[in-house]
Amino acid sequence: MDNKTNLWHQADTELNYPQLTQELHADVLVVGAGFSGLSTALHLARKGVDVVVLEAQQIGFGASGRNVGLTNAGLWIMPQQAEQHLGTDKGRALNQLLIDAPLYVQQLIEEQQIDCDYSAKGTLHLAHKASALDYLAQRAEQLSSYGAQLQLLDADDTFNRTRAKGYYGALLDNRAGTLQPLKYCRALAQLATAEGVRIFTDSAVTGLQKSADKVQAKTLQGKLTAEKIVLATNAYEDKLSQNRGYYTPLYFCQLASAPLSAQQRQQCLPDNNGCWDTGAVMRSFRTDAAGRLIVGTVGDIHSGDAGHFKRWSQHVVANTFPEIGALEYRYAWSGRIAKSHNNIPQLLEIEDNIVQIMGYSGRGIAGATVCGRELAKYLNGEISQKQLAIPFNKAQKISFNQLRAVAYELGSQLSHLSDHMLR
Repeated sequence: MDNKTNLWHQADTELNYPQLTQELHADVLVVGAGFSGLSTALHLARKGVDVVVLEAQQIGFGASGRNVGLTNAGLWIMPQQAEQHLGTDKGRALNQLLIDAPLYVQQLIEEQQIDCDYSAKGTLHLAHKASALDYLAQRAEQLSSYGAQLQLLDADDTFNRTRAKGYYGALLDNRAGTLQPLKYCRALAQLATAEGVRIFTDSAVTGLQKSADKVQAKTLQGKLTAEKIVLATNAYEDKLSQNRGYYTPLYFCQLASAPLSAQQRQQCLPDNNGCWDTGAVMRSFRTDAAGRLIVGTVGDIHSGDAGHFKRWSQHVVANTFPEIGALEYRYAWSGRIAKSHNNIPQLLEIEDNIVQIMGYSGRGIAGATVCGRELAKYLNGEISQKQLAIPFNKAQKISFNQLRAVAYELGSQLSHLSDHMLR
């Protein structure tokens, strides 16, 4: 789907950035102008580091401008699983960083007065079957031990907050919220440039070359020489092929309706919580600042008119929010997620002076913001590898990752078909 069908791209907040057409030098080059890259650049520049950002397309072109817009805390996996993967100390450090991440995003938005339609109403993890309540209870217990402010809701309270039928309860995270992700991403770019970061768009890096203690990046029309390079392209790396074996690409697609009437809003997410459910092929529901209903699910769209996706959504919405009637969908878009082998963000050292961060597995807004901040501390010499909360060099190549991607996509589409019979 092109950008015209992506609701987030309708926001009139885009600034023009030049294309790299000359030879420049910088202390640090960041490749990729999404949440990770821009947060890293911003926090480095605040420390007086000379940073250049090269983006192959436009600001937030990849997953940063295509996601649901929930500032969720923590990882997909349970905190105890992270400790098992990384060891107790490393696991606890990463858990704490990511569980507190929504608070830092809110702090940044409030301190910098970022206009990104931020709503701190909390997010709801909905139990799609009775047995999922045990999972949510375990998650609540484990995250609460890190200071997360969570509340388990029964079926009645969940319905009263959402007016969504068919759910058995929910886990409310009071520290999370919703935002317009592309506006937030573009604001990070503006903050970075205000700190002296030079950003170039339409400037895909076509190759890297090491020379002594420097690294040279080439674009079609320019060159950039830096002491250190951060690759922050995640699932949208096309030219360098440094990380494709380290993640499985998954798709998530969304539809946005016309703005709902005041009466419809009373019957559809009246508390303005962002929601997603515990289904293996998850569904998400949220409203935006204009009162549109945005429905999402795992899987790609596969057609220009999003016909199959719209029919699926019509069925789902009719069963979930039966009082609002049929909806007119005006936007349909999808984005790629980089799923790591263990659903934990990966920090790789490609070689000396070249690091790559990737693999948020769908938890990129708050997670990438704080990981960029921590990576900036490490690159600036403020903390050591041992002190870095993000696991370093823990990535593993995923066997047959492209075949896995096909299997995930096929499973998602089959699940959508079965929804007409089972849900």
